[in-house]
Amino acid sequence: MRGRERLVQALEDAGLARDVSEAILVRHTLVRYPKGARLFTPGSPADVIFVVLGGMVKIYCAGRPRERVLITLAGPGDILGYGDFTDPRGGRSQLFEAVALTGATIAIVTREHLMRVLRGLDPGALIALGELVNSLGAAALHRCARFLGMSLRGRLEAVFAELAQRFGVPEARGVMLPLELGQEGLAEMIGGSRPMVSKLLIAMVRDGSITRLGRRYIVQYASPPQAAAHGRVAELADFRIKTTAPEAPHRGRASASGAKPNEQTSLRVAF
Repeated sequence: MRGRERLVQALEDAGLARDVSEAILVRHTLVRYPKGARLFTPGSPADVIFVVLGGMVKIYCAGRPRERVLITLAGPGDILGYGDFTDPRGGRSQLFEAVALTGATIAIVTREHLMRVLRGLDPGALIALGELVNSLGAAALHRCARFLGMSLRGRLEAVFAELAQRFGVPEARGVMLPLELGQEGLAEMIGGSRPMVSKLLIAMVRDGSITRLGRRYIVQYASPPQAAAHGRVAELADFRIKTTAPEAPHRGRASASGAKPNEQTSLRVAF
């Protein structure tokens, strides 16, 4: 499946042999979640990890009632359920909440199986894997720290740039986001209110930053057109950790390997 191949390729690019990645995924439970279903909630047992094979999942940091923040969106190849904490009984519990944005196909792998596979790795592979996990955690922290210093407009621009980089489809007018993003969801992603997001969207449409197509958006290319979306994405979303060669200058063209820029393989641990 597409999500499985993305994950295996990303781990291989990070230095983990393909047979090891396959060994991790060979024993899993396949679960299909309908739109709106919860994969896990804060405090639930963290004895498994979730690999997104298809669909989209929202990751929340839940606070008091009605005060949760949408941290990120996870797509095919992303790992969920990684962020946990030690509960008072000494067990591992989920720190975040995951909700299916669309119908989602998930591979559930037990941590017991994962640890059994990792124990068989040589020290060099374990060190490389540890460095990768450290980089992913640092990238998530950097993103949160940058958001603290941004205006709500800056946060919304950064969110659109990140979504364009990860999920966008290049077309003549810019980068189409194949997601139905409501104002409430965008408000959760920037820590603002729905009325404020409405005002910001109107301003961004007016100045040409985005184009609205119902509940979908087109993120405009930077000027001049040759820069496409890559320069804007690189500037606003440089916290992403990439595990492959840099993209070609023009998003609309294939890379030297034949892959489209927005299909570039990268590994994300989405908590």
